[in-house]
Amino acid sequence: MAQAVAKAKGADWNLSGLLAIAFGHGVNDFFSGTVALTIFFVATSAGLSAWYQGAVGFLWYLTSSIVQPFFGAYSDRHGRWWFMPTGVLMVVTAISFASLAGSLWMLSLLVVIGGLGSAVMHPEAGKYAALLSGSRKSGGISVFQMGGSFGFAFGPVAIAALLAHFGTWASLVMLPLGLVAVACVYVGIRRAHVMAQPAHETQRKLDPAAAASIDRLGIGLVVASTAARFLTTAAFMTYLPNLLAARGGSIVQAGQLVTAFLLVGIIGMYLGGYLGDRLGSVTASVIALVAAVPCLLGFFFAPTVVGIGLLLLGNIFLSVQNAPGVVIVQSLLPRNLGMALGLINGVAFGVGSVLVTVVGIAVTRFGPEAALIDVSVMPLLGAAAYLVVAKRLSPASLRPAVGA
Repeated sequence: MAQAVAKAKGADWNLSGLLAIAFGHGVNDFFSGTVALTIFFVATSAGLSAWYQGAVGFLWYLTSSIVQPFFGAYSDRHGRWWFMPTGVLMVVTAISFASLAGSLWMLSLLVVIGGLGSAVMHPEAGKYAALLSGSRKSGGISVFQMGGSFGFAFGPVAIAALLAHFGTWASLVMLPLGLVAVACVYVGIRRAHVMAQPAHETQRKLDPAAAASIDRLGIGLVVASTAARFLTTAAFMTYLPNLLAARGGSIVQAGQLVTAFLLVGIIGMYLGGYLGDRLGSVTASVIALVAAVPCLLGFFFAPTVVGIGLLLLGNIFLSVQNAPGVVIVQSLLPRNLGMALGLINGVAFGVGSVLVTVVGIAVTRFGPEAALIDVSVMPLLGAAAYLVVAKRLSPASLRPAVGA
């Protein structure tokens, strides 16, 4: 009997399809993770100022993130299975030629092409992740997100080594393996599309009148909460080197700590999928966001080794909110799953990234420690937003998907 129940619970969970989505996301974000260092290399090789570096970086942010909801809205109405792998192909091809760019304009063009490819890929992949995860939405979204995080974490390390050995030709060295990976993505996503058809047909039959009752305030609160959470993460990623340098640490130590900070976030994404399905998306998010605050603050006041451990634990808690946040917005936009992913992955993360510049002003005026201590309490605002959202959701949306 127990085996029959377990089988029934897992009948709508398609792990092979989700892994195909995660692999495609990982390939995309691996190349995305090389962009910042490639822009730095081309700009400095051409003797350009940091202003140009920042301008091209903004082009990447604009085309890869901010426009995601627009591509998501189009994909929800006219999407095809090949949108996602084609988006990955655009990223791989454009970014593979980026270090060869002979001018700022050519570099900008390649960055825009790659950014648009990434913007096409993310909403479509998020839609399929939701369709392939059945009732275990948080778990499915977390698998998708972990694939991207693994890729993004190793992109900077790979391009740094290639730039050191091959210089201008560095990014082109990645192209052959990247094209093989894209071919695998095409095959995997074609199969995932077939697996997702039953869920896709069910989604298409949803009442169109539901669009008239969209809870825009609820969606806005979840997006704002995610932006606050990502602002916290991005601020620590950006200004930890400043803090460690002020404490007498080396750039190598700073790099190691930032890398560890990024990698442990993947643990939080996994926990977000697990806890979101068992506690409910809102409950898991609120608990994790509140728990992150004392951990982050402990980094500043505890002994060094304990403080680093608390910092890493804090980012695990922060990352728990990723998948449940997407699930909540998708539940509020059941006919626009791709657009929902674009709002979280594009707008929320993008706004959080832009607000990091405001933290930079505080770092300049008051020092990195004071600025980051203030940032450490931002997750409480996110938790408060979720409590408001909880009152606006249906009882069915608040119930766990599976038993503990």
